[in-house]
Amino acid sequence: MSGPLLDRGRMLAAFALLDQRLALRGVVAEVHVVGGAAMSLAWEERRTTRDVDAVFDTDGHGTLVREIHWVADHLALPRSWLNEQATMYAPVDHRSSEGTVFDGSNLRVAAAAPAAVLAMKVRASRPTDVADIVFLLGMLDVRAIDEVIAIHDHWFPGDPLPKAKRMIVEDVLGGPPTSGTHSD
Repeated sequence: MSGPLLDRGRMLAAFALLDQRLALRGVVAEVHVVGGAAMSLAWEERRTTRDVDAVFDTDGHGTLVREIHWVADHLALPRSWLNEQATMYAPVDHRSSEGTVFDGSNLRVAAAAPAAVLAMKVRASRPTDVADIVFLLGMLDVRAIDEVIAIHDHWFPGDPLPKAKRMIVEDVLGGPPTSGTHSD
């Protein structure tokens, strides 16, 4: 996806405008942000993202989507600036959050918990996810592949981490586990 990059300030401004629009329509919505946008909003680590991947919780889904598009047009953002494209990749308990990152009169935005974001990033393990994985491992003080697997399995029960993804995480952690001691 191309278009302007969203930093924390621009996302919050877009949420504020969306909140105003939802208030005009009498729609209340909760948005659960996952992925890179959650990192930017909750921990300010990521400077920018191309879009905000989220799961929407509202009785006015159609109105919410129309107003997201209105905000996009008004702020010269892609219409997918706030989207549900990651819904199928969201953890089972995506509503477990780090906390509220925007709380308006009609819109509440919560960022996914760090462990949930780590589980998603590990599951995707795209080249663009490696820096985020490193950051999250440090934030959560996770140093062993078994800990990563346990976090992944908690958020994606019954859906084991594929071997290729595990190997990427092992590389990030410094290689596969070995017997004996290791040095830091």
